[in-house]
Amino acid sequence: MAVAGALCLTTGTAGAIDVNLDEAAAKKAIEDGKQLKDEEIKTSPTRFGADLKEDICGGGGEIRTKTFALNRLGGLIARNPEKAEQEKADIDQNIKKVLDSNMLKIAFDFCGDTVDFAEGSSATLEQGGKMIKGEMAKPDRAKRNEKGPAYRGKIVASFPYSSFDPKAPTKVTLYPPMGDPMSWEIDFSKIK
Repeated sequence: MAVAGALCLTTGTAGAIDVNLDEAAAKKAIEDGKQLKDEEIKTSPTRFGADLKEDICGGGGEIRTKTFALNRLGGLIARNPEKAEQEKADIDQNIKKVLDSNMLKIAFDFCGDTVDFAEGSSATLEQGGKMIKGEMAKPDRAKRNEKGPAYRGKIVASFPYSSFDPKAPTKVTLYPPMGDPMSWEIDFSKIK
């Protein structure tokens, strides 16, 4: 069964996925992250697809932009400032790694009947008829479900920022090795 959904995210000021954050923008993203409540750190404002609190097997995921990563880092710093001070060199290295990244990551969550159900999955972005295939990471270890399909898990796809328009409406599709593809319409211009 194919899944289709639409998503309009409002995670910040008008704009689009920021592929070239400067130091001032990075600092602002970290400071904004420090203001996040505990629940906001655990959830993602860039979430698409099923609400995991209501349907853990509905399919969906989160778009992990540079701003998203720095917001989350800021939230973690605010929760444990002493540890952040002790690990300042590591945090600075993480910030540099985020700023230097040339890949957008999209983490997909979905379910299957076997422990290795996510292996062999692929993902694409489609914009204006152009299809961009993602580089797939090794899937996270699947967890056993109490209801529904036997297992749930995550897999991350990476897309070079240079391969897509960060301001365009985009169809994101996950192709599991078994079963039908799952697609979501996402307006990248609404994501920070």
